Amino acid sequence: MSTEIINISKQEGNNQLYLTDNEGHSGKNNITTNVKKGDTVTWKLVPNGGIDQITGITAKPNSQDIFSVNPAPVDPNDPASDWTGTVSENATGSESYSIAYKIGNDPFVDDPELEVDEKG
Repeated sequence: MSTEIINISKQEGNNQLYLTDNEGHSGKNNITTNVKKGDTVTWKLVPNGGIDQITGITAKPNSQDIFSVNPAPVDPNDPASDWTGTVSENATGSESYSIAYKIGNDPFVDDPELEVDEKG
């Protein structure tokens, strides 16, 4: 079991997400991060990255929920808090999920994906 880290910042020129992870993936709006059963996934705001707050991380409708511990803020009293979730020991396949976030007071949503490594 390990920790997969997804760094969140704003794309230049628009209000969509730019994501990088500790596996070397990066991309505009969406990347696929590979996780193993039991892994902790941590979403971190990049300092001065243009995103002020994560307000929710949820499975998209019609997508399986691979988490045994749903993503939640590490410090609910800190608007800039990291969020973490734990991948279920029974998870398979992939999950498309939504990251809700704020830039200033304006809400936005983007939709990356997590893929469960069946060998893990």
